[in-house]
Amino acid sequence: MTWRPVLAVLVVAPVLGEMLSTATPPLDLLLPWNFALFTALYGSGALLCREAAHRWGSGLTGLLLLGAAYGIYEEALVDRFWFDPAYASDTGVGDYARAGETSLLLATHLTAFHAAVSVGATVLIVEWLFPGDRDRAWVRPWALIVPAVAMLGALFVTYEEFVRPPVGPTLAAIGIAVLLVAAAWLHGRRPSRVTRAPARRPRPRVLGVVAFVCTGSHFVLVYAVPSTGLAWPAGLALTLLPLVTGVLIVRRLATTGARGRDGLWVVTGILGFFLTLDVLVGLGGRYDLSVGALLVTAGLIWLHRRAR
Repeated sequence: MTWRPVLAVLVVAPVLGEMLSTATPPLDLLLPWNFALFTALYGSGALLCREAAHRWGSGLTGLLLLGAAYGIYEEALVDRFWFDPAYASDTGVGDYARAGETSLLLATHLTAFHAAVSVGATVLIVEWLFPGDRDRAWVRPWALIVPAVAMLGALFVTYEEFVRPPVGPTLAAIGIAVLLVAAAWLHGRRPSRVTRAPARRPRPRVLGVVAFVCTGSHFVLVYAVPSTGLAWPAGLALTLLPLVTGVLIVRRLATTGARGRDGLWVVTGILGFFLTLDVLVGLGGRYDLSVGALLVTAGLIWLHRRAR
């Protein structure tokens, strides 16, 4: 087992996935019982996704597919916010884009967040921290049972705290997660393709700006569209448009791949929006949220200097 990246994933994942979303401010995250729970959930999930993507040769695409499957596990099975009308009401979404027991708007939004931030950004940051370990497995196959049991344990520990949806929607969510895992595995079996670099290489900062704008646009639209009166199929498509646009632009302009400086700027752009949000929300009274965001920002600046 390669201990350094494993320990880093276990710490970075809950910080990015739980703190950056403003769900749990830093001082609350540091409470021993909270930290243990979120490490078991976020940290174990990110570690399992990374190890599966590495062993399957699925690359970044496979990692994000697995991250989406993790997002379904957390939000549809553990927290069950997909199905919680009270949570939807508290966020301002209400019954918009609700199909049966499921809020499709929150389902897609939360899944995208966990794929990009809780898993994708976490794994890439740790690989940049320990570049000598990025091309090797971090955990022996038999030892993967430990994070798997820990992640499953989080479901049972918190089971009584959240709503209990009908069996049908729960099985549908599990089915989607299984399909995403299968897609990640199949992606690793595809022959690799040689991609052509653009004739004119853009500045990596441009990719960071694109990622920041697209992330922020998606976030704002998710909470603004329900009040517009727009029919929910069109509104849901509108909220996803910035994400699709961002992916297409980044794929077209990036030249160094996910592990290069381009990838670092894309991750910085995505996290940059949430860091800005944390600072602003923290000024409302949770100053530890602002301080935590500034510390993460300092870490990103250090990574950029190291990558030069």
